Amino acid sequence: MTFVAVKHYKVLFIDLDNTLYDFTGNSREAYRAVYSLLDYDRWFDDFEHYYTIYEEYNLQLWALYAEGKITKDKLNAERYAHPLRVMQVCDAEAIGARFWDEAMKRLPLGSRLMPHAREVLEYLRPRYRMYILSNGFAELQSRKMQSAGIENFFDGVILSEDIGVNKPNPLIFHHALQVAGVDASEVLMIGDNLEADIEGASRVGIDQVYYDIVGATCGNATSLHSSPTYTISSLLELKGIL
Repeated sequence: MTFVAVKHYKVLFIDLDNTLYDFTGNSREAYRAVYSLLDYDRWFDDFEHYYTIYEEYNLQLWALYAEGKITKDKLNAERYAHPLRVMQVCDAEAIGARFWDEAMKRLPLGSRLMPHAREVLEYLRPRYRMYILSNGFAELQSRKMQSAGIENFFDGVILSEDIGVNKPNPLIFHHALQVAGVDASEVLMIGDNLEADIEGASRVGIDQVYYDIVGATCGNATSLHSSPTYTISSLLELKGIL
C-alpha cells in the first residue's frame, strides 16, 4: 500500500523489540537453550508447554510494568517463577531466578531482525535522524542492537528505565522530544504496540505508524482514543510514507 505523508518529518522515534529486532524469535531460542540446560522436561511436557504458560503471564506482567504498577525486579521474578508454580515445583522462585540468570547470558546474543528491517534502515538513515525509544532493559537493549548490527543507524537510544517512566507515559515522549530538539509535529513514532507506542505518541501530538503484525508484543488489545496515523503490515511500506 502507498501512503502520502501529510507532514515533513525530521526525526523518527522507533521501538526496538518486535519492530526492528525480532525479540520473540531471538528470546524463544534463548529460552529453549536454558530450558534444556536446566532439564525442564522434568516438569513440562516439552518446551512449547512451558513457553505457552510463560508467555501468557509474561504479557500480563509487561502490561503492568508499562503502567508502572510493578517493578522490573518483580516482573523478572514473577514471570520465570510462574510456570514452575503452575506445575507445583518446589523452590519455584530459586529455580526461576537461575533460569533468568542463564537467559540473561543468551538474550543479548540473538541477531535476528524483523523482515526487511535492515533494508528499511538503510533507506531511512540518509533521510532522517532516528532514535530508539524503548521500554526494554538498559543492560540488554544496546547489546541486542550490537548483536544485530544496527547500532550505527541511530542518533541515540532513549530507554524508559533511564528516566524512570515507561511508554505510554507522556513524560518519556516529552523527554525524547527534548533530546532530539524538535517539536512533536516534526516527529513520527514507529512501533508494534498500540498502547505503548501508538496511544502514547498520540497523547503528545506525535504522528504514528502502527506496525500491525501477528504475534506482536503486549498491549495490542486496547481502546484507542484515535486511529493510528498510518498502519502497515510490512516495514517495506515505510518507503511509501517516508
